[in-house]
Amino acid sequence: MREGPVTTLLMAGIEGAPPAELARIARETAASLRDSGQFAFVGAGNIDLPEAEQELIFRYRYLLSNQVTPETFTSSALHEKLEGLLDGLRSAASPLVVRFGFADPTGEFFSIARAWLAETEVDAREGAWFARGATPPRALIIARINGAGGLNTDAQANAIATIRQAFIATNPGNARLLLSGAGVFAAEVERATRADVETLSVASALLLAIFLWWRYHSLTLIALAAVPLGAGAIAGLATCALLFGGTVHAIAIGFGMTMMGVTVDYAILLVTLRRANETLADTAHRIWPTLRLAAASATAGLAAMLGSGFPGLMQLGVFAAAGLLVAAATTAWILPWLLPDAHITARPLPGWLLRALGMLRGRRRLASAILLASLGLLFIGGGPKLQRDIGALSPLPSEAQALDAELRRQLGAPDTRIVFALGPGSEAEILSLSERLTNALAPITGQGRPLEGVDAPSLYLPSPATQEARRTSLPSILALAAALTEAQKGLPFRENAFAPFLAAVAESHHLAPLDFATFSAGAPILSARLAPLLYANGGLALARGVPDQDALAKAVADIGEPRILLIDIKAETEAMLMSYAGATLFWALMGGILVFILLLIGLRGARLALDVAAPIGGAILVTLAALMIMGQTLSLFHLASLLLLVGLAMDYALFVARSDNDPEATSDDTIGAVLNCAISTLLTFGLLALCSTPVLRGIGLTVSIGVISAFLLALAMSRRSATHG
Repeated sequence: MREGPVTTLLMAGIEGAPPAELARIARETAASLRDSGQFAFVGAGNIDLPEAEQELIFRYRYLLSNQVTPETFTSSALHEKLEGLLDGLRSAASPLVVRFGFADPTGEFFSIARAWLAETEVDAREGAWFARGATPPRALIIARINGAGGLNTDAQANAIATIRQAFIATNPGNARLLLSGAGVFAAEVERATRADVETLSVASALLLAIFLWWRYHSLTLIALAAVPLGAGAIAGLATCALLFGGTVHAIAIGFGMTMMGVTVDYAILLVTLRRANETLADTAHRIWPTLRLAAASATAGLAAMLGSGFPGLMQLGVFAAAGLLVAAATTAWILPWLLPDAHITARPLPGWLLRALGMLRGRRRLASAILLASLGLLFIGGGPKLQRDIGALSPLPSEAQALDAELRRQLGAPDTRIVFALGPGSEAEILSLSERLTNALAPITGQGRPLEGVDAPSLYLPSPATQEARRTSLPSILALAAALTEAQKGLPFRENAFAPFLAAVAESHHLAPLDFATFSAGAPILSARLAPLLYANGGLALARGVPDQDALAKAVADIGEPRILLIDIKAETEAMLMSYAGATLFWALMGGILVFILLLIGLRGARLALDVAAPIGGAILVTLAALMIMGQTLSLFHLASLLLLVGLAMDYALFVARSDNDPEATSDDTIGAVLNCAISTLLTFGLLALCSTPVLRGIGLTVSIGVISAFLLALAMSRRSATHG
């Protein structure tokens, strides 16, 4: 899946011009690609094999061709082949027939070439491949990137750029280039995601800076907010590198930094909750128990990530946990030391807003009604469904996926979904397993059958046992000479015209079976097609066109060989994701229990613990109900966002609950501080809801809905009445 043949295959279609012009463009583009050195194989009408590769295949043709049987060399079979040879000498293909026909009258060399081209739907015209029956006409090119697996998106992008440049260099006029393949998908997904992230990161950073400036008129605060964020990010990265052997997943860094956005709240709370007679150090000392409990509880909530078993999520949990704890400590101990005399005050909230939020405070019946309504909606609707289709997470448009399927069908390229794993075993054993597989699938292979075709290593390199069987089936030279003399009767060939044929068969009697090392050394271009299918101790076969997977599974099961394994990559990947999701949900429950225990200890009472836990659970309930109404399905990324929401809601609930029990705290203090945090988070994450990338859009929706509901529920479920103070 990471480095296999599917990940390195690129397919191109050229259309929008007359066939002769399309053929010219395809030939010149293919020639440029071969000269670039970036591609292990380029097919566009002919392979233009070097003489050395042709000689190797020609020499071993009687060991490699699947048409070699004792019946092939009978006088009647030879007579029929010689008549066909005579017709070829009278056709436009006469030069090719003269070159190969007298040394290979049975046509084994061309039989091997046809097998290497596989079952494609192409017509060869004017030195180029055309999609059979396509309207408008479409020239086709297939290429395999040299040494660029699926995770090497830079090499994939460079190869794609080379194809586009080679196409433009042909002066294509009105012709247009269509590209597809795993590399194209990888590059396009990365480009689209990067564009979304870069655009929205700049926009959200600008909006956040404007908001903080409007509220505080202080660039110092913006700088202060960056300190806990930076310290937490460094701590998270270092902890991941230490615990996971120095390798940190991109998902851990990318989403870890996203989850670290909650640490901006810490600096805002520190500055906003400072009283007139306090230094920043005094404020830090006063709010430290609450801030410490918030960070510890949010960290405990990340247990779901650590227990999920998904490597990226495990690292993300470690990254976020270490980062949150260090960021909280940095806020309490480092920020007051950096600016001991800082006096940053927030502008008063607009009176109408303060009154509206104040009226909401303590409306526990309203909050209960909202939660009951959300619970009822979830019960009636069955709750949001878990996302089982991994393709739904892709930002690729359906048109791109349809083009990929069409080009694969026209070129006979392997499918990206169904593979057969062969092995483990030696090279000879893997090739033998491949032959058993292709023989078992032969009855169900073909147009309109459960399997359209299969790309297996033994189709290109038979097992040593098969090669040996073909060698021993060759007739003796005396018997072959007699059969050839009989076959030539009535045909205008000279008596010694087929001496090269007799010499080739005589040589084949003494050839050892061809192995992959010899094949790769002598035919590097051709071996590029075989190499991805044959590994050091295993191999792959790729299915093409599987309308009836049950019949395919039965055929494989009937072989009774445990070293031949049918794998539906899409189904297996989705099953893995569902398994990870199940583990994440279980550990989320365990994390929730741990969080409540910490709240019981930290708040020294069940009543206060419930006051804090209720808005958090309520925010999750409201968010799930809203996502269900919007038709969203939950993926691992939604679950990770809900865990982030727990950390955010923890801050709101704890500080609102703290103000309930602090007679010196005013509504303006608490509501203003928590509202600033909520708006900052919305400006950071809310814009993600506008992304075209499904994963980012899901994160944005989840966090935005959750932050709004968490803030409002924290106020509504407060025990302090709207008229207090």
